[in-house]
Amino acid sequence: KNLDKEAISQLSINCVIFGFHEKTLKVVVNRVPIGNSTIVVLPGGFIKQTEDLTDAVERIVKESTGLQKILFKQFAVFGDASRSFGAEFGALAEQLEDKQALKWFSNRFLSICYLALVDYNKIELRPSQFMETAEWLPVDKARVLAMDHADILKSARETLLKELPYTPIASNMLPPKFTLPELHALVEAIIGREIDRPNFRRKVLGTNLLVKI
Repeated sequence: KNLDKEAISQLSINCVIFGFHEKTLKVVVNRVPIGNSTIVVLPGGFIKQTEDLTDAVERIVKESTGLQKILFKQFAVFGDASRSFGAEFGALAEQLEDKQALKWFSNRFLSICYLALVDYNKIELRPSQFMETAEWLPVDKARVLAMDHADILKSARETLLKELPYTPIASNMLPPKFTLPELHALVEAIIGREIDRPNFRRKVLGTNLLVKI
């Protein structure tokens, strides 16, 4: 009820949290109930007037997923002049009791977007007082995301692709000890296509980034 006073108007945060499980690249999402409907979104929220940006990211992630102490990197700002979701929320208007909230969410918003890579097996998603559920969604099912969150997810994956040759992504998304087939499957999931196994093995071992055990 105090959102219009406590939050910075028309500015929001969205977080893309990638994990890898069963040869599938996945992302954390929230299912948000609105009346009899449910929308699927990336974790996100608003920045308080008296809050540092990094503190806002940590708070939003904790509130929407239960996760803490995750290292995030800013990767994009979504802020086209036409970026408004009044029509989408208008379709749910009858189910929103608070018409002031509908007006708030119908504004044009600039979203600062953050990216994180986590070890799927080491984190536990938990519903919070603000969100009904926090769960993993395969990235190839991004079409179910509301608003332009599928575009945000696409941008995050493109950022991942650009950094793949230069940063040890596997150290974030795999356990300390892993097999080359596991690494091969992770890279294929990020790229979105099959890659030749012998060539991959030769190139990876040639980087001297890994220690063979």
